[in-house]
Amino acid sequence: MASFTDLIAERLHFRREEFLAGLSSKPDDEVEHLLARGIQAHWHPFEPEHTRNMDQSISPAAAVDGSRAIRALSSGADWVIAQALLIGPNGLRNSVVDTRLLRGEIERPAVDRCAALLMRSLELDLALKFVESGDGHTLILDGSLYADLPYLLYRLAIRGYEDLPLKVLEQYLDLFDLCQKLGVLLLGVSKSARSAVLGQALLDGNRSLVSSIPPQPDSGTSKPLEADVQEDLEVSRGDSVNGKNQRRGMRSGMNGLPTDGELMHRWTKGAGLTDPVLLGSSSFGRAGAMADEKLTSQIKQALLEPQPSSDLQRVLNRLFNAPAIGTFYVRLAPGDDALRVDALASTFGRDDLHLLGFTRTLVPYTTALPLVQHLLGEYGGLSVYNAALYVVDKEVRLHAATVDHVYLSVLRRQLGQSVQYDRSTRRFIY
Repeated sequence: MASFTDLIAERLHFRREEFLAGLSSKPDDEVEHLLARGIQAHWHPFEPEHTRNMDQSISPAAAVDGSRAIRALSSGADWVIAQALLIGPNGLRNSVVDTRLLRGEIERPAVDRCAALLMRSLELDLALKFVESGDGHTLILDGSLYADLPYLLYRLAIRGYEDLPLKVLEQYLDLFDLCQKLGVLLLGVSKSARSAVLGQALLDGNRSLVSSIPPQPDSGTSKPLEADVQEDLEVSRGDSVNGKNQRRGMRSGMNGLPTDGELMHRWTKGAGLTDPVLLGSSSFGRAGAMADEKLTSQIKQALLEPQPSSDLQRVLNRLFNAPAIGTFYVRLAPGDDALRVDALASTFGRDDLHLLGFTRTLVPYTTALPLVQHLLGEYGGLSVYNAALYVVDKEVRLHAATVDHVYLSVLRRQLGQSVQYDRSTRRFIY
């Protein structure tokens, strides 16, 4: 019998060209030629040692991050734990936690989404309190400011929690409004670049060529908040063995465009940054291409709510007045991964743009240079992409030992019950 190592080597040899297609600097088709030329035209190298500390106008930052865990209990319920931490200037530290027991027949994607929403709500609560306090003028959130927004219009498929996504969306909108009002710089920093928002912007002038590419929502770095609405997104999947002679978006293992991270890996070198993309309605589900007076009805149709509730209607009205979000990618040192950085459009000099008032547009990289200078000041090397976020991540992260020994003991003591995990969970812990 062949070993698993031999078998995986055999399969890798069989799919070698498929794997190399996403790593090679050689464009594979006409769309990739456009993307390669586009990313190179909108990529701006810099020398970190000449860029660092050129601007000291940005104040020390507060950073917010969260963590979550889910454990299946022998009673059939799911135990959800979420916690968030803010660390700021002058020794400022604020923390918050929440825990829920989800009972009944609930699909696991809905449980995962609920946990992610609870965590994000805690993070945004800390962020809002920090901005209101006036304790600082720079705030960094872990993750994108934009990627989750379209999915927060979809209700959560858990009774009693249906409106949790709308609550989180309103927290985002409250934070955007407050930061603009009080002059607080708000940044969202993502460790990876799995979206295709830049690639879509690069192809905006060539839509006829790529009309067969399925529309793609902004996925940010992960998909925790939209896990149970993914089926509403029309993404075509290829099913051939080697993917040859297929249109882009139909190749085996390839959905739509290459990610922005792939563009960076294949066609940029050294330290540098991209021109920012200002994002409006581009990722709002099937309504993403609509940036006119019909957008509201298109969103309602996509949500399958032709007669939305008063809460949903209120949020839709707020979305039309919400600021657009700008995003760019930066590689702070040669050999490092690119970071995605989000900020309000006013940070890039475009406070006239609103979230649902346009689709997307590119602006000059010079508008992002003050942010790059700040990020370089917080850069600690390949393992510490941002000092503030690194510290808060290390402290807030929920380790298995904490959940399965400390928190489980607290749960048992508080309930006076010998709570047990289900067999599937226990076999990986004890």
